[in-house]
Amino acid sequence: MNGQISRYDDTVYNEPYIAKDGCLYEQVTIRNQLVDVKLADFVPVLKAEITHDDGVEQRKLFRIAATHKTGQVLPEQTISADEMQSMKWLLQRWGQYGAVVPKQNVLAKVCHAIMQTKQAVRNETVYSQTGWRKLNGEWVFLMPHLDSKFTVELQGKLNSYRFTRSCDKSDLIYLSAMLDNSFAPPSVLLPLLSVTFLSPLNHFLKTAGCEPKFVTALIGKTGSRKSTLAALFLSFFGRFTASDLPMSFHDTANSILSNNYYLKDVLTCIDDFHPSGMFHEQEMRTIAQNISRYYGDRIGRARLNSKAELQASRPPTGNAIITAEYVPEISVSGSARYFNIELNENDVKLSELSEYQRLAEQNVLSEMMMLYVEWLKHKYLSDENEFTKMLSEKFLQYRSEFIEQLTAAKIKFHNRTPDMLSHLKIGMEFLLTFLHDHEQLTEQEVSSHTKSFVMILLQSCSLNAEIIVNENPTTRFCEKLKSLLDSGRCYVETRGLESQSRQKKCIGLQDSDHYYLFADAAHSEVRKLCSEQGEHFTISKNELLRQLRSEGLLLSRTSRNTISIRDNSNTVVNVAMLDKKKIEQRMSGDLCPPSTEVG
Repeated sequence: MNGQISRYDDTVYNEPYIAKDGCLYEQVTIRNQLVDVKLADFVPVLKAEITHDDGVEQRKLFRIAATHKTGQVLPEQTISADEMQSMKWLLQRWGQYGAVVPKQNVLAKVCHAIMQTKQAVRNETVYSQTGWRKLNGEWVFLMPHLDSKFTVELQGKLNSYRFTRSCDKSDLIYLSAMLDNSFAPPSVLLPLLSVTFLSPLNHFLKTAGCEPKFVTALIGKTGSRKSTLAALFLSFFGRFTASDLPMSFHDTANSILSNNYYLKDVLTCIDDFHPSGMFHEQEMRTIAQNISRYYGDRIGRARLNSKAELQASRPPTGNAIITAEYVPEISVSGSARYFNIELNENDVKLSELSEYQRLAEQNVLSEMMMLYVEWLKHKYLSDENEFTKMLSEKFLQYRSEFIEQLTAAKIKFHNRTPDMLSHLKIGMEFLLTFLHDHEQLTEQEVSSHTKSFVMILLQSCSLNAEIIVNENPTTRFCEKLKSLLDSGRCYVETRGLESQSRQKKCIGLQDSDHYYLFADAAHSEVRKLCSEQGEHFTISKNELLRQLRSEGLLLSRTSRNTISIRDNSNTVVNVAMLDKKKIEQRMSGDLCPPSTEVG
């Protein structure tokens, strides 16, 4: 095709197509005579058939080359199977050179001719998801990598994920140095290291039935270098800076979920949860809630294709960090899916951080991770069943230990917390074992770092528990109710006193043991106060009453959440009866003792 095309060439296509005078012809029999019928003024051929594999489905693409009768070599095009069926791409991609003879079914015949190309057609597979895959009986960690025999392509900002080569063992001294107080406090560095080196274990943890189901949240004010830190740890899987992180809270929830699916067994970041206008803040809060559900439940959104057929779900398959200026105000169960790391303004030592940024820029960090996944493969994956069994046993053992430790320390915890801590300990354990096997740590140092890390996890858990309790909508309601009453902005009448003219700001009655709240008025005033303070109280009145009852704060002897009483004017009113003592306990934090029940 690259040389001079002969007048008549039957070596380009299988029957019934031929190339003649640089044009595509079909040979048809008319009245017992073989006739050449012109189809197009160019000769198209199939160069490659490409299979795009995203781990759920395979999609076919075709690489097409062509030469026009004028001798013009047309640019090669990669065409989807759907486009090949319609062939409208000829004019869209090649303009006037892609015109065909205006006859019935000619486009279908041109398509058929391309598929009848005689020359050898390359068959390629392009993977669009990273992480572990068993190919031809061998475990392979798929990543964009020039020297790999497997092609991995990621789109948009995800193309910053890539490996280059394995590092020299001597470079691991920088990694072991991070275990000590290098450029940030251990309470910041060690959990980030742990979730980073936990990520390549995700595939096998899922197989073992104990997939990580949490998100790491890096919390700090503007200027605390949280995005810079996140970029540094992502650079174990590529090359990133604070200005080109893969995703942000300005993206849509759908695009974040879609990208997270392709980043299997690696770490990613959703950047920049920050206060702004009320609408944008609510939008970001919704995304934060969605992220906690995506990772906390490892589920994807159900989707329909153009034919109204249900598509396969694509849940998150790696681990994630979010950066935020404050803890997102979402539901209790949503907050429980976050492991929060607080970063203070002067925590990061810039002079020492710059040394690791230089290593990231030179791909040394990603080279360390490539050596790590090779180590995992050679040490554990000769028998993946035994490996997954070991992971399951470790997870169950560590979870049991953390339940005992949290309870003994009287630390309040959500039933997801021991699972989260167990996964972080597993990530740290594999990192320490990796460094020990490469002669960077002694057994004594491994033991010492493990004990220190467990203490850091317990301390962080204590701080996280406070956040989770404070984010409880019933706790917030009690706090705001007390503020309204203490400030005199609203009031409750004392039950049994002589009737007085009820003022506009009256939200109920009280006696020594109970509040009898007018539910609509109390709920409305709390929402107004939250709005004035730049907060959002989005739970509905009926859901609030249901939660207050389920937590023992609201009392009722019937199936309804309100009761009927007579007010001071002897009028029957519906009220929500709240226990004053239990509200005080909730405000003091005594209502949520440590729980040993883990689902």
